[in-house]
Amino acid sequence: MVIPISQSGETIDVVDPVAKAKKKGSKIAAIVNVLGSTLYRQADFKILLGAGQEKAVIGTKSFIAMIAVLILAAYSLAEKQTQGKALLKKAAENVREILSEKFGKNLQKIADELKNKEHVYVIGRGLSYATALEATLKIKETAYIHAEGFAGGELKHGVIALVEKGTPCIVFAPNDETYDDIVSNAQEIKARGGFIIGIGPKNNKVFDRF
Repeated sequence: MVIPISQSGETIDVVDPVAKAKKKGSKIAAIVNVLGSTLYRQADFKILLGAGQEKAVIGTKSFIAMIAVLILAAYSLAEKQTQGKALLKKAAENVREILSEKFGKNLQKIADELKNKEHVYVIGRGLSYATALEATLKIKETAYIHAEGFAGGELKHGVIALVEKGTPCIVFAPNDETYDDIVSNAQEIKARGGFIIGIGPKNNKVFDRF
């Protein structure tokens, strides 16, 4: 079985391999946002994201919906669907908090500090590395600022040389097994003069902004 994932359902890099897989007899279980799209029509099993029309190129709604579907699928395969649903409900509550006026003012302050910067670096470890890469894409597409994402474990292999005084570095610090190591990475960046913006469930003294 092949499980393609697409917002539009028209991306050629997704649609073409799916067509070839079907010719070889593979079943297709598509996760897609657009009803009636090419990928939707190709699929034997269809999972509609239901995120609504994307009016911006960054595709934030559909990306979050994709993550939610994949998390629920993983928990369901592990026969822990109830826990998966609870996790997603908790995440939804956290999103509501982020959209609050108080949180918005903090984000605006950080945005004002970043808007004239030429470069932004984003680091993460484990699953958060993928989040770091997605974050850089959003920054480039919305703010037109050069941004690059790096794995925390590769910090010393060239990345640290790019950091100078005032260089903004966004650090994803989730409450998991990567926390201590990513905070250590943040300390290394700060020692080089980096401006640390922490994202996670708890603040840390190494963060200049949180």
